[in-house]
Amino acid sequence: MVRTISATIIAAASVLLTVPSAFSQTLTSLWSEAETRFALDTGLVTVMRDGDDIDVLADLEARWSVEMLTDSGRRFGFVLGGRVERDSGRKAWGNRVGDCPPGLADCASLQVDGLDRALRGTASGLFSAGPADNRRAHAALEAGYAYLHSGWGEWRLGAGTGAADLDAVRGPTAFRLSRADGGRVDITGLSGARTRNLSSGFDPKLVFRSIALGQVGTIGTFRASLSYTPEVELCGVDHCAGNFGTSDPLTPPVEDVFEAGFHYEIRRGDHDVAFSAGLSRGSEASSLAGLAGIRAEDAGLSWRSGQWRAGARWYRANQALAGDASYEALAVSASYEAGDWLTTLEWASFSDDLVHASGESWQLSGSKLIGDHWVAGAGIQLAERSEPVLLPAGRRNVSADSSAIFVELGWRY
Repeated sequence: MVRTISATIIAAASVLLTVPSAFSQTLTSLWSEAETRFALDTGLVTVMRDGDDIDVLADLEARWSVEMLTDSGRRFGFVLGGRVERDSGRKAWGNRVGDCPPGLADCASLQVDGLDRALRGTASGLFSAGPADNRRAHAALEAGYAYLHSGWGEWRLGAGTGAADLDAVRGPTAFRLSRADGGRVDITGLSGARTRNLSSGFDPKLVFRSIALGQVGTIGTFRASLSYTPEVELCGVDHCAGNFGTSDPLTPPVEDVFEAGFHYEIRRGDHDVAFSAGLSRGSEASSLAGLAGIRAEDAGLSWRSGQWRAGARWYRANQALAGDASYEALAVSASYEAGDWLTTLEWASFSDDLVHASGESWQLSGSKLIGDHWVAGAGIQLAERSEPVLLPAGRRNVSADSSAIFVELGWRY
């Protein structure tokens, strides 16, 4: 009996020692066969505003990924990515517009502990009171997740955008940085239109993105995505949900954000049509009166035939506020491609009911592909914005406008 027990213990110990060794060998084997990728997108924009103000803006985005393959054919890995930029002076895309102090007239405000606080829109990032952010350099991690490709799609866990942003369709543009709709850098200093749905920011989340079902040349292809974000609280280059001192505008806190995204594409002869839609729903993370859960919707349409391409995109969000405080943006663009040249006409508009601001932008630009990595070109952008100002007679809006001529040089590796 003693010999039997001893033999059993020795066998169990052998198994326990063998399993970690086998697992370690498997991981070592997978790592040695892993495919590593590094991608780099960078651009430089020289701008002349209103005929005399010359400025230099820049953006750099880097992404590193490692992918491994299991014996059953499943792919898994992880992605790390971040951005660094030099912009014209704004905080996470938005900034101060006009001068409308909280607690007066119908200026954007919320009472917290007996004090009137200025409010900052979760979608637009705009506010009408408080210190403006004039920092020009920003850096942030915008991707840091592990993924697994199963038979029906891809699972992601970690930092990154939500389902509504994954397969969004939009109109054509000649440049990566300079755009009428949500440009990465602010060409005129009056940007305000952005149709990108960033309701859950770049905070850690769980995402499922299905495979494309169907065939694009027959019934078309359909893809769906779902995501869940427990908390929205981080500040990135293009989105900021953080709240700081009492003198700074308050951003409504949001949690438990569920998102869905849908993409459909079909080709008939020379015509290629794609459509996308996104939906975001979340809860407010405080007990303050006047705040509400996040509600946002977006839709996009694109068409391509030969050398011509056109598209439109729409976005609306309640900015996690009760009452009439929504943000809405619309963008339309068209382009013509001739060899290595791409010429694009873009238009975008927005309205932010929270801060009583609205505006539109026009951009005409052309770019040329040089070799395999370079894009260079020039354009002109015109922008107009209506901003709130408090006067003795009450709040009224004033108009500001700006024109800019720019040259952009981009490089992709």
